[in-house]
Amino acid sequence: MATAGIVAEYNPFHRGHAWHIARTRRTLGADTAVICVMSGHWVQRGECALTDKWSRAALALSGGADLVLELPTPWAMASAEPFARGAVSILAATGVVDGLSFGSECGSAQELKEAAQALDAPDYPAMLRASLDQGLSFPAARQEAAGCTCLSTPNNNLGVEYLRALAHLNASMEVFTVPRRGAEHNSTQAVEGFASATQVRRLLRT
Repeated sequence: MATAGIVAEYNPFHRGHAWHIARTRRTLGADTAVICVMSGHWVQRGECALTDKWSRAALALSGGADLVLELPTPWAMASAEPFARGAVSILAATGVVDGLSFGSECGSAQELKEAAQALDAPDYPAMLRASLDQGLSFPAARQEAAGCTCLSTPNNNLGVEYLRALAHLNASMEVFTVPRRGAEHNSTQAVEGFASATQVRRLLRT
């Protein structure tokens, strides 16, 4: 039996998250155990989550997860790189997770692996500095220095950081990426019956 790890905020847990868990289990086998590392009361935007961590964990369990572990606040509120390293280190520390599943816009683990390698290449810092000196914003300079178009979208970027974390921790996990379905990351319109967490939060607050 495989044990898959998923990193999430579930702020809130929605249909896209349930689809990700189901797709992971469908691909790896019906008896696959799913362990989620989830942000607690505070999330990456530096704000309080929509509801408490226990309620969000319960929703994740009802949506297909088998175990939910908390990502401590210093990592949960950090930028993508430490967020990913903190979460992956927790999954690795369990000693039972042999696969990492995450969503991405490109749906290609190989493309994301190549981007991760480019960001860790010895000549990357100098190329990044050169791009920044041209007046580019950091995200645009990062993408140009790495030469990877996949870095233009948020889920791809986070996936790349998961892969970098695996390499830096020397963690032996197979990588599986699920193509993002429905609405884009910050979309305010549902697509194919799938709304983004941004839209769900907006509707709930309204």
